Amino acid sequence: MARVLALAFGILLCASHAQAFGPNGHMAVGTIADSLIAGTPTARRVRQILGSNLRTASVWADCAKGVNPTTFKYQGKGRFAECAIYENPASERQMEAFVRRNTGNCDAPPGSEPCHKQYHYTDVAIQRTAYARGLVGTSDHDIVAAISASIAVLQDQDCPPPFRIASKKEALRILAHYIGDIHQPMHVASVYLDPAGKLVDPDAGRFDPQTETRGANDLLAGAKNLHALWDSMASSAAQSPPAAAVLTQARALAGTGGDVSGWSTAWATESLALGTRAFEGITYSAEDGSHHYKIVLPAGYSSFRTRAQRDQVTKAGARLAQVLTAIWP
Repeated sequence: MARVLALAFGILLCASHAQAFGPNGHMAVGTIADSLIAGTPTARRVRQILGSNLRTASVWADCAKGVNPTTFKYQGKGRFAECAIYENPASERQMEAFVRRNTGNCDAPPGSEPCHKQYHYTDVAIQRTAYARGLVGTSDHDIVAAISASIAVLQDQDCPPPFRIASKKEALRILAHYIGDIHQPMHVASVYLDPAGKLVDPDAGRFDPQTETRGANDLLAGAKNLHALWDSMASSAAQSPPAAAVLTQARALAGTGGDVSGWSTAWATESLALGTRAFEGITYSAEDGSHHYKIVLPAGYSSFRTRAQRDQVTKAGARLAQVLTAIWP
């Protein structure tokens, strides 16, 4: 699942800052959750820990990607408007400390992304019907494990390795972001392709790392890659307060069964199913010299993606509220 670094840090900073559903989507998730818990003991506890709200916290984990993983100095200043609130000496030190603790703490191949960036995704092949640890693309530090680790810290449990989460404030900030991530299907489902652009099953036989497409980052649909298309959401998505219809849909969402510590596994399986649908009907070119594949999307794909994004953001907001209510009823 390791997504190999192929660019200098200055270029990578811009490329890897892509957020699941973009900053607008993440802020929408936080805003929905804020609205659902408003006036409750849960909301008071959230405010006590964060000193702000979930909308603001939802982008922190991606803003932390602006920290250079070699010097551990924040270098994202002025690049992304949503991070401006964290671009002050005290907040920058907090992001730097998080990255320092979570850069080389996981078992990952040489040249792969810093561990904290790998917390944002898993790459399960679309041939699978459910998320399960041990499949190609999964790890003990993927998005599923990262959500469970964040929840454990918020429940006053020890932080499970390899994660190094220093406080409830840090745990809540990253949880608010990762729940958005796991509902973006390109952060869960992936296709694995041979050089001719033919779909292969990475779990059958010996796995070839060259077949990875990095969560659709290597699949080019015109000027954008497929992952970036799924990240893109209009600013209207983040309106505050959310539209009445969005809140009605969020309140109607049934809770996830079982113990809260296992909810991320269920969400990953659900996103895998959506991701499988998101790859249906796509055709792939042969691999080019930069390990990219040109793709052709089926008719009606844009409308399908827009509807799915809206539904997934609403689910993520509802589930963030449900997790926090379960922890602090």
